[in-house]
Amino acid sequence: MAKEKAILVDTTKCTACRACQVACKQWNQNKAEKTKNRGSYENPPSLSSYTWMRILFNEYYKDGKMSWLFTKHQCMHCDEAACVEVCPPNATTHQEFKLGDGSVVKRVATDADKCIGCNYCRVACPFDVPGYNQQKKGIYRCTMCVDRVTGGVKGFDIPACVKACAPGTLSFGDRDELIMKAESRVAQLKKAGYEKARLYGRSELDGLRYLYVLTADASEYSLPGDPAIPISVKAWKALTNPYGAFAAGGLLLALIINGVINARNRGLEEKYKLEE
Repeated sequence: MAKEKAILVDTTKCTACRACQVACKQWNQNKAEKTKNRGSYENPPSLSSYTWMRILFNEYYKDGKMSWLFTKHQCMHCDEAACVEVCPPNATTHQEFKLGDGSVVKRVATDADKCIGCNYCRVACPFDVPGYNQQKKGIYRCTMCVDRVTGGVKGFDIPACVKACAPGTLSFGDRDELIMKAESRVAQLKKAGYEKARLYGRSELDGLRYLYVLTADASEYSLPGDPAIPISVKAWKALTNPYGAFAAGGLLLALIINGVINARNRGLEEKYKLEE
């Protein structure tokens, strides 16, 4: 089995400089978004089709003292991906790219030509990632910079965000080796008094392409503690299969889910007022 690449995020080293955020926009030629002060250093306030990653500023209180817990927020490229499971036209799929050294980069991606704009993936995602664009007609997310890492050009063989990270928060490499590195770091942190230090992403949703070293509960980083694909999502995929025996039931379920999703999307648009 070929070695698989991943990105390790050591949150204890992050200074929230957001160089990774800028690098992502520069490499992918994504335009800036007009925002306003919402009482937080986070900017913009949400992922979108023009912002594929951002740094979250989480206030953490312990013993009456506040500290920051920073989270790199983008598509996690899950092995068990809700967006893939729920996509009616199968526009969202897992993709695999081989590198020159025999290793592979796995990611989740959406074919804009097949996307029908239902936004089911946006609601199903436990990390609230996909961003639909009305003008470009498609779902856009972190690409794992496959156009960089597969190009064979020295200096451009790692993702843009990793390249730009000055404090060494981000590491790109073989997933198994990064897990070992993270576990060593977790052991070190526990000895230093961080009792809740842990590795996040090793087994969640059968494995994430982004791994995190945390020092508090996942929820404190705005990450789901136990992310899972809802049974309703799995049922949706099975029932709406054109060859399934329950096509009628699937249609009814689709109508119900569509109503819930549209209501949620309207709420998101009103909350964030994204200019896409």
